[in-house]
Amino acid sequence: MSRLTRKVEEALLGAALFNPAALPSMRRWLPSAVFSRADHQALWQVLHAIDFTTVPSSQIPATVSAAIAEQIAEPGLRACLSPARLAQLANACPTPGSAPLYGGMVLEAAVHRSVERAGEELRQTAREAEVDQAAQALARVEGTGQRLAALGAAWQAAPETVRNLLDTAPEQPVTLAPRTERSRVDLRAEAETVASLLYQPAQLDEVRWLQRGDFADPQLAAVYQAMATLHERHAPIDPLTVAWQAQRQSGAQPSEQVLDELDRGGTPGTAVHTGEQVLATAALDRLDGAGHQLRNLARHPALAPASLVGHSDHALQPVAADRERIRQAERELAPADQEPAPAEPATQPATAAPEMEMDL
Repeated sequence: MSRLTRKVEEALLGAALFNPAALPSMRRWLPSAVFSRADHQALWQVLHAIDFTTVPSSQIPATVSAAIAEQIAEPGLRACLSPARLAQLANACPTPGSAPLYGGMVLEAAVHRSVERAGEELRQTAREAEVDQAAQALARVEGTGQRLAALGAAWQAAPETVRNLLDTAPEQPVTLAPRTERSRVDLRAEAETVASLLYQPAQLDEVRWLQRGDFADPQLAAVYQAMATLHERHAPIDPLTVAWQAQRQSGAQPSEQVLDELDRGGTPGTAVHTGEQVLATAALDRLDGAGHQLRNLARHPALAPASLVGHSDHALQPVAADRERIRQAERELAPADQEPAPAEPATQPATAAPEMEMDL
């Protein structure tokens, strides 16, 4: 919790102690969970439990203290809410009449904290999941999207006058620090996939769910894109046609050495299996990237709640697209449900290949 957030929470509590009549209007849109400290949450709950319409203004401090002693069982919390502390809160409030605005500021800080926690949880999920658990890991995005929707609804529940004062656009475009490196890379699977496709281009029909952006190695990505483009045109695919097509594309260009190694290292029939690993690895990396972006967005104080929720939802869209591509790959792989059989000997029956469950 920042020092400014703490001061705003204290100002709201002080305003409520100074003028409890403002409490009923905030009950609907400002729950105790928006406060960052346990003692602040407890005091907010106590204040809402008291019927101040029957309490004279001179008796407010004693009434609140008695309610704290009766309703709060935790000794540590009671100690934090001593009569002296309550008096300090009431006297330190700059403008008691601004309680609704202070409430909006407290809610805004809570939205930022919640988005930051969501980002950290996504990053943790992405880094702890195994490659064959990518589908389950990406399913977390659905819950994150629901959390963002709930945050947006909570903000919309605030009074329009409060939202109009706080939902302002930043004066300058929001720029976020990018990640310095990818969290997940499987260069071996990438090279094996591209080499197999170069050796047996007909497999490109079986990996339509694979995209250039799934490859961490820029040269392998360029080769894959060139092959995919040639395949769409029904053009021959070999190292020369791939090199020629790659020079028309933007970005990195594959070297002769890379193309030669791919040409010599291809194994037929393995592109689907290794391509699935490439997709899963890239999807987990993008999940980590989405979490990184949510965290950094939440740490940007210039973003008002509506903008923060909107930007965060947009950051999740690539992950949702990856989840759908993994589902597509699973549907296409479901009938076989096994690793590709070894290419040699050519006469070996396919049933001799050991089966392996695909959990992606």
